[in-house]
Amino acid sequence: MAAAAISSRDQALAGGLAFAMHVLFLALLVFSVSWQHKQIDTAVVVDLWRDLPAMTPPKAEAPPPPVVKPEPPPPVPKVEVKPPPKAEPAPTPKPDIALKEKLEKERKLKEQAAAETKKRAVEKAREEEAARKKRAEAEALKQQQAADAAAKSLAAQQQKAREALAAQQAAAAQREIDRYMDGIRTKVKRFVLVPPSLRGNPEAEFVVTLLPGGEVLDVRLGKSSGNAAYDAAIESAIRKAQPFSVPAGDQFQQYFRRFTMAFRPVQ
Repeated sequence: MAAAAISSRDQALAGGLAFAMHVLFLALLVFSVSWQHKQIDTAVVVDLWRDLPAMTPPKAEAPPPPVVKPEPPPPVPKVEVKPPPKAEPAPTPKPDIALKEKLEKERKLKEQAAAETKKRAVEKAREEEAARKKRAEAEALKQQQAADAAAKSLAAQQQKAREALAAQQAAAAQREIDRYMDGIRTKVKRFVLVPPSLRGNPEAEFVVTLLPGGEVLDVRLGKSSGNAAYDAAIESAIRKAQPFSVPAGDQFQQYFRRFTMAFRPVQ
């Protein structure tokens, strides 16, 4: 137990000695540096433990000669460094005024010529369009006139044909009517007794009304011959000669329902 205590104390002593040596070395180092600058004598006393041998203090070295600090140089005046001036762009050389005016004049002349060319092209296109439209209108008018003329000619031809047909039909109808009238007149004359006192060839007209079958409905004197006996003889003959041969339908209604017939002694 005692031996363990002694060993622990020895260890502590050895550690303290080692620590003291480190402190001494550090102090010497600091002293050496400080002495050179401040020229101050420093005595270091180290109290060692009693059981340690005394340490021989280091021999004091002769102090080095004092260091003469050089005078600091005067401060260099601060020179303000100005940035180099910005380089201005080189001025564009101005063109010659006469050349500039010439070029401007040429430009204007070109623009004017282009405008005139465009204007003439527009006018030419407008004139061509107007001429084309005029030709188209003239052609359309010509065709319309030709169509109108053809239609008019056709209408005239058709009208003429209708008139011719109507004339033919009328002529045929008239011939048919005349045939029936001649038959009535011929039949009446068979029954006329001309009076001996009649002179000349007087004409008497009678208005005769017939029935669809040709029977006499009425006889009236329309114009006297100037001889009453002759007038009476004709009226009597008309009544005796019935019935007459007459057409049917429209012709009868239009021409034979009532008609006027002239009689002469000599026809």
